[in-house]
Amino acid sequence: MPISEAKLAANRRNALRSTGPKTPEGKERSRRNALKHGLTGEGVALPTEDQAEVSRRFAALQADLRPSNELSEQLVRRVAFLSVRLRRSEKHETAETARRIRRAIAKFDDERLAAVEIQAAKLYQEPATTVRRLQATPEGIDWLLNEWSILRADLNHDDKNRWTTNHRSRFDALLGLNPGGYRIARIMALSEAVLGAVYHLDKKDGEGLEGPARTEWARGELTRLIDAEVARLGEVRGRIDHEGIAADRAEAVDRALFDASPEATLARKYEAATERALYKALKEFRQVEDDLARGIEPDVSPPEDEESVPVGSNGTEPEPEPNGTEPGSSEPVLEGDLAAPDVEICDFTVGKAPESRPRSAGIGQDIWV
Repeated sequence: MPISEAKLAANRRNALRSTGPKTPEGKERSRRNALKHGLTGEGVALPTEDQAEVSRRFAALQADLRPSNELSEQLVRRVAFLSVRLRRSEKHETAETARRIRRAIAKFDDERLAAVEIQAAKLYQEPATTVRRLQATPEGIDWLLNEWSILRADLNHDDKNRWTTNHRSRFDALLGLNPGGYRIARIMALSEAVLGAVYHLDKKDGEGLEGPARTEWARGELTRLIDAEVARLGEVRGRIDHEGIAADRAEAVDRALFDASPEATLARKYEAATERALYKALKEFRQVEDDLARGIEPDVSPPEDEESVPVGSNGTEPEPEPNGTEPGSSEPVLEGDLAAPDVEICDFTVGKAPESRPRSAGIGQDIWV
């Protein structure tokens, strides 16, 4: 459908206003819109204050470690960067733990109320299951008692037309009865009598009463059934382990100390990888300095047996794939009796000490001790 010239002109004017940030400060904020914890990526992911901290630490480490050449200096810079990233990881975990502790009690209460609301929404689809599960908690019983209170108030309202067939359906559901039964149940007969149709009543129901008097008798009988159910629910509520619930509520703070969510698990993996990369950079720096002191040219080439191995963002080996395969491979990792026997790799057997020690380890290689 073609649009008018006026609409097209308005769209063009609006487009001129939607050009994104223009100032350097605005662009700096915009580039960090998706930043969650700053534990991945290289320096571009770090806020300005962390970049300044990297520079400060690099200067301090230079003074302490006194790198001998550019290679050593690059390793010192990486140590500074990784130490700031590790600090960010610690701050992130501390802040998240504090937030969970602050919200632990409120979250506990909200989850219990939300469970009642979710279950109550199934009342008409699964009345028996819903009522049974609602009676398992104080919050669920309180919800049922409130519903019965509403029914009782409408049943005995001054406006005698307040009671409807919808109330009767609610009455049945709150008792755990499936609607639409082929038999004329007592609740239905009494409810129809309140509406003026007394022909479903048993002959002994309101015997000797006629017209409005028999209708009022049916209203009183429904009220008596409601009061009996309310009394029964009160007894059920009294048998609930309130002390156990109070203990669970108090311990919510202790449970908040550890976060088992996938996001927290991934953040802990980032932290562990950063720490490994930090110590690896320090190890390589010491090896380079030792080689230079002995007059040996440091070997900066990657190990031949690791050229095809993918490397994680922190310079460490990535975690195995969820399907049990090694990163970058479609072959599954076999364990136990299915594992392959020791094989010769790079002139030494897996699980055995090497026969000789290399004169110099390259950057990224393991140092044999």
